[in-house]
Amino acid sequence: MFETDALYQNDPKWKNVPLGHQNKETIGTWGCLLTSMTMVANGFGANETPESMMNKLKNAGGFQGALVIPATMPSVVPGIVFKGYQPCENHPAPLSQIDAALAAGMPIIAQVDWSPKAGLQTHWVVVYGKEGNRYLMKDPYKYRGDSPTKKLYLTDRYKHMGKDPGGAITGVVWFEGTPASGATAAAPAVVSKPEKIPVPANTFKVFGTADGLAFRASPSIAGGLIARLPLHVELTSLEPAAQGKVGVTNEWMHVQEPGGDQGYVAAWYLSNSIEEEEEKASAPKTGDNTLIVRPTTDGLAFRTTPQVAPHTMIKRLPQGSSLIVQEPQATAQAKIGVSGQWLKVKDVSNKVGYVAAWYVTKGGEPALGVRQQQKSAKPTADPDDEIILRTTTEGVALRRETRVAPDTLIKRMPNASELILLDKSEASKIGVQDQWIRVEDIEDDEGYVAAWYVVKR
Repeated sequence: MFETDALYQNDPKWKNVPLGHQNKETIGTWGCLLTSMTMVANGFGANETPESMMNKLKNAGGFQGALVIPATMPSVVPGIVFKGYQPCENHPAPLSQIDAALAAGMPIIAQVDWSPKAGLQTHWVVVYGKEGNRYLMKDPYKYRGDSPTKKLYLTDRYKHMGKDPGGAITGVVWFEGTPASGATAAAPAVVSKPEKIPVPANTFKVFGTADGLAFRASPSIAGGLIARLPLHVELTSLEPAAQGKVGVTNEWMHVQEPGGDQGYVAAWYLSNSIEEEEEKASAPKTGDNTLIVRPTTDGLAFRTTPQVAPHTMIKRLPQGSSLIVQEPQATAQAKIGVSGQWLKVKDVSNKVGYVAAWYVTKGGEPALGVRQQQKSAKPTADPDDEIILRTTTEGVALRRETRVAPDTLIKRMPNASELILLDKSEASKIGVQDQWIRVEDIEDDEGYVAAWYVVKR
C-alpha cells in the first residue's frame, strides 16, 4: 500500500502564502490539489512542503494564475510519471482502473464535490489504499479531530452524493513512480511467501510494464507484498493456460521472478514482449506541427467570431475537449492563458471557431484546482448528432485492424483524447471487453480502438 505522511493546506506554516501567480487566493483556501500533489511526491521519495513544491512548480511553468498544472510535476520531481487527468463529472468514476493502480501500489488524486449546495465545489484528496469496499484517503484539509495517524475513508466524509465512490469521485489525476524505500521496506520481512511449485514445461514469459510492480503472496490487493519489481522485469508464468490474462484488468497471474521466488502480480501490468512496450512509449502521440489545447473549465463557449454575443455561440464545450489550434504556433503560444485573447480552433467534429484563450491550456496539461461555480448547462448537441467518445487511459492504440501487432499501429493517443464513432450501430460495444470499434480522431486519422478503453463524452 502506498504510504506518505499527511500534509494540510491549512497548516499555519503556509496557509496564508499566496497561491500561484496571484495574491487573492492562498494555499489555505485553494491549495488542496497542490497539497495532494506534494503528498504524492513525498510518497515517491521527495521531501517537500506545499510551499516549497509551489515555488518549484512556479519556476517550471506549473501554474496558470492560481490553478496548478499537474503535468509539470515530473519536471521538478524526477522519477514521477504524469499519466493524465480523467474527468468523470458526468459518468461514474473508473473504479476498476483506480483499483488497478492501488493494486500496483500507486495512489490517485481524486476530485470530490465537498458540499451538497448547488453548483461545483471542487476538492482534491489522495486515495492511497482500500479496505474491503472502502477507499482510504489523505485529506489535505484538516478538520477538527483530524490527525496524521487518524484513518480516513473517502465516502465517510464526502458522501452527500451517496456512499457509492463511483459517484463521489468526479475526476482523477494519475501519477506513477517508485515508492520511497521507507514505504515498503518492512513488508518483505513479515510476509510469508507462497509454497513453491514446479515450473510447468509448457510455460511462457511475460514482462512488467510498471516500475515498482507489486509482487504479492496472494492474488489480491490485500495480498502481502513480497517485493517491488523493476520495469520490464522478465517473469515466468506458472499458469500455462493463462495467456489470455495478459493485460486484462482485475486478473492476477501466478509467476516466478528472476531470483526464483514465486508469487502473484496484477496481469493488467504485464505484456507479452518488451518490444511492444517500447513501441508504445516511443510512438508519437500527435503530429509534430499540431498544437492541441483543452478547456480548463466546463461549458467554455465555442463561438463563430472572437466576441461575446448571443449570435456568435456555436455550442458549449465540456472540460477536457480536444481542440486543434488554427493559428501559427508561436502566435498561439503567446495567447494561451492570457485574458482578453482569443484562439481560432477546430474541434473533433471539424467545426472551426473561436474560444477565450484565458480558459484553455496546452493539451495533456490541464490547469486544475479548487473552484466554486455553477455547473454549466449540458452542451448543445452537435447538428450531425455525432457520438463523441473519450479515451480512459494513457496510450490507447489506434490501429488499422482489430489485431494487436506492431504492424497494425497507427498511433498512441493521450488520456482523454476525443474520438468520433464512425458507425453508430457499434454504440452498444462502447466499454465492452474484447470488442473493437471504428473511430476518427481530431487529426482525421481513422482506425480501430479497443472498445473497453473508451466512454461516451
